[in-house]
Amino acid sequence: MKKIVIVFLTLFLAVGRQGQAQIKETTVRKIEVAGSSELEITPDEIFVSLTVKEYRQGGKTVSLDELESGLIKALKQLKVPEKQLRVQNVSGYNWDWRKKRADDFLGSKTFLVEVNDLKKMNDLVGLLDPEGLNSVNVQSYSHSEIEDFRKQVKIGAIKVAKSKATYLLQSVGEDLGRILEVQEIEYGYNQPSRAISNVAYTLEAADYHSNVEFKKVKLRSEIRVVFEIK
Repeated sequence: MKKIVIVFLTLFLAVGRQGQAQIKETTVRKIEVAGSSELEITPDEIFVSLTVKEYRQGGKTVSLDELESGLIKALKQLKVPEKQLRVQNVSGYNWDWRKKRADDFLGSKTFLVEVNDLKKMNDLVGLLDPEGLNSVNVQSYSHSEIEDFRKQVKIGAIKVAKSKATYLLQSVGEDLGRILEVQEIEYGYNQPSRAISNVAYTLEAADYHSNVEFKKVKLRSEIRVVFEIK
């Protein structure tokens, strides 16, 4: 009988302590704040789609090989590495499908060129054969250190949250304690590594050298933080 009573008391005390711990946990005082940070950076990775097309000149066809050779020569002149040039697409057309001759077929080739400054594209367009250049447009742009910048923005956001919580508590005579919870609030437009652009060139104005800066990449981060109140 004594053993049964002792076991019962032990269980009662254990349950009692657990209940006290739960009560203590639910009575932790806390403050919840959100911090945000933004950063604008100038892209140094700009991907430009450039299409050349064959054309007739004096009874002769200026071929894709000639146009591609001119493009590579122009890139070398601007000190753009050839490895930053890639073929994106090849296509062709024939004004009259009933004609069988090879010289009736005109081809076109689309390249993807990576430059670190859009002004180089102005110079490149000016060096190319205007008759063989069909279209130029910016496909995407980013920065080579984009992930480092993302980290900076996130760190900035959590620092803002801490600063906000600190001065709010100090205004009522309280002290900031440890972090209880951190949550990053994601924004869909920040997720892609490359932002799409609809920038296009007017070939008639290819000799114009603009000093206007290219559109910047805007990064934003918002962090929700729960702190303990001491």
